[in-house]
Amino acid sequence: MSLATVPGKIRLYGTHAILVMTEGSLHQTVCISDDALPPGESDLIQSILRDLPLYEGIADRKFAEGQLAYDGRVWITSSDITPH
Repeated sequence: MSLATVPGKIRLYGTHAILVMTEGSLHQTVCISDDALPPGESDLIQSILRDLPLYEGIADRKFAEGQLAYDGRVWITSSDITPH
């Protein structure tokens, strides 16, 4: 089982997006920083939905590895998107 976004639980807040993800009864908040969001898109929510498998995969990996931020959230930044 892996983290999946709860339908209707994607919100834009200032410079980042927040997704509520679930795995069984667990709920995890995932933040996507502005530098990891698709640039120049007029409908950012649709862009996030288009790239949702990518974001969910990154969030799932980071959560499984215990890469939680000080606030208990998983943060996705541009360094997670760009190949190393």
